[in-house]
Amino acid sequence: MSLETFGDPSELYFARGTEVSEYRPLFTGDVVSDVTIPGIQEGGLAIVISHPCSMRGKNGVLNNTTLLAAVRQHESLNSKLWESGYFALTPLPMLDCANFYVGDFNTMSAAPTATIASKRLACLSAVGVNLLEQRLIWYMARIEVPTFQIQEAFAHLLEETDLCHEWCEVLCESGYSIAEAVTLFVGFIRKQSEGGRNLQDDLRDSQRRAAVRRACRSEAKLLAIRNSSA
Repeated sequence: MSLETFGDPSELYFARGTEVSEYRPLFTGDVVSDVTIPGIQEGGLAIVISHPCSMRGKNGVLNNTTLLAAVRQHESLNSKLWESGYFALTPLPMLDCANFYVGDFNTMSAAPTATIASKRLACLSAVGVNLLEQRLIWYMARIEVPTFQIQEAFAHLLEETDLCHEWCEVLCESGYSIAEAVTLFVGFIRKQSEGGRNLQDDLRDSQRRAAVRRACRSEAKLLAIRNSSA
């Protein structure tokens, strides 16, 4: 048994600190600050463990609670050591560009979503999310799943998150609130075509993703122009 590991710590992160955008939807692997996890900690850092689909309900609205694991400082360990040990932890090196942190799967519990959505310190990259999921699957089920298979399962979700991020930036600049922009995005990608498909379905097919991106970007620009002119 040998789990995968990181090379350059920066490859684990999509954004850190001031790079984190308020327009990016909450996603698996987001690290948040000052979070109370009932029965686990009063304040402190935490990492989102919930799957993106399980943390949202109708119209993409976040559920009342989200599954988190506590994040704490840890001694710095060579990346190779994570291949065959420390299975209850997921490494978060250079989270704040100074210290080594870990997410601790032994300290998972649900916390009120309203207390975490605006407190993000970092968002993991695709590499970071896949490594997190690989370790979590091993911790929960002792099944070794290669990260390329996890990427296949998460690719459409990461693409949807990127598109929603772009969409919200465009619409919010024209006067929409983030909540309004997200609702419009979800409605657009879930709208059924005459053939019974929708853009959200098409994101599962890598051949169709470029077309989905074009459609979303075109619609976002159109909605923004209309709102600015209203």
